[in-house]
Amino acid sequence: MTTKVEQQPGLTIHLFLEGTADARLGGVSLGLGRPSQKAVEGVITARAEADLFERHAHEGNHVRKVNVTVTREWLADSAFVTAQEFRIVNDFAATHRGRFAWTPPASVVSIAEQMLHPPAASQLMRNLYLESRALDLVAEAFAAMTLQSEGDRLSRLKPFDRRRLRLIEDFLAEHPHEVTSLDGLARIGGVSASTLRRLFQAAYGTSVFEHLRRLGLERARLALEREGVPVAQAAFLAGYASPANFATAFKRRFGVTPTEVRRH
Repeated sequence: MTTKVEQQPGLTIHLFLEGTADARLGGVSLGLGRPSQKAVEGVITARAEADLFERHAHEGNHVRKVNVTVTREWLADSAFVTAQEFRIVNDFAATHRGRFAWTPPASVVSIAEQMLHPPAASQLMRNLYLESRALDLVAEAFAAMTLQSEGDRLSRLKPFDRRRLRLIEDFLAEHPHEVTSLDGLARIGGVSASTLRRLFQAAYGTSVFEHLRRLGLERARLALEREGVPVAQAAFLAGYASPANFATAFKRRFGVTPTEVRRH
């Protein structure tokens, strides 16, 4: 049997406890399943745009799995612990047909089992139980992605470079509007401009000014959500002279408009 459906932008967390799936997104295999005698593997797949999902089921292939899907809008409304965590997950969500895999601990496998065997209760209580377990699973999956991403990046840096980068990060957190040039920021870290470019590329996978732009948008998002500041003020916080340009960049970054996340 073949199933075809157009999946909307978002992320899906897959945990296969038993069996494998011949599943494809846009014709590309997602590599889902748990072959015999192998450990459970968790997979997060990303869709930056709508795409065709296909699954081919074969006779005799028994599957036990849990899938949890979240939208880009849900991500934008979620309360991540740090801006860095949000950046890692949101950047992955913007990678069409992205795939992240990790080996979940026994506690995560237990969550999946609980979702497959919820306690006997009313439909309302059952739904609340499954929702709470799904949120736990999402939190664990995103934590694994954050830890691996940060560890991979920082492992590329020497201790001296990490200390220099920390000086720069601390300055940016305390003085977000005082960066006037690449050379000035390099002097704060005690490095050359070329070394600064290398550090930011290794640590964040982007240029210095693209990183600053992201930080500005995240400051604006927090101000909109927590303080309900006007969009024009949020644009100023992000370093944009034009609210219209700010709104375009904000929508591209978070998948929603500034007005949609602003607390009224």
